[in-house]
Amino acid sequence: QAMRQELEKTRDQLSERKLVERAKGLLMKQRGFDEDEAYNAMRKMAMERNQRLVQVAQNVIDIFEMLG
Repeated sequence: QAMRQELEKTRDQLSERKLVERAKGLLMKQRGFDEDEAYNAMRKMAMERNQRLVQVAQNVIDIFEMLG
């Protein structure tokens, strides 16, 4: 049971990290940010909106997908 929970937690963390990396990549490509600038922009937005970084990353991805 504990092993299963740990595996699930690790999978969730990996999934969240992939979202953050994807959003960073979009910001770097579309806005000309370097990796640190992209991360810091999302981090700042997360703090200002009292959201988790992964939520901001998902919003970034959604917006870029919507705009095409």
